[in-house]
Amino acid sequence: MTTLCRKAGVKYFRYHSLRHAGASIKDNSNVPIVAIQEILGHENRTTTEIYLHSVSRAARCAMRAYELARRNSHTQSHKN
Repeated sequence: MTTLCRKAGVKYFRYHSLRHAGASIKDNSNVPIVAIQEILGHENRTTTEIYLHSVSRAARCAMRAYELARRNSHTQSHKN
């Protein structure tokens, strides 16, 4: 991961953090925990629960606003 980040010119981060983020996003999108468990390849539910981090209502609103702005920006750039 260090080499990939260096080549991409981004600050080093751990891939494992992406697994946690993805699991939390799925959980906050009401994906059943058994499905998240299967995607992550965990044998027991307890391990999956460690991955789940609640996202506050304010954070979800901020993410929705960002996604909407990104979509609108992307749509506008392709109209020209």
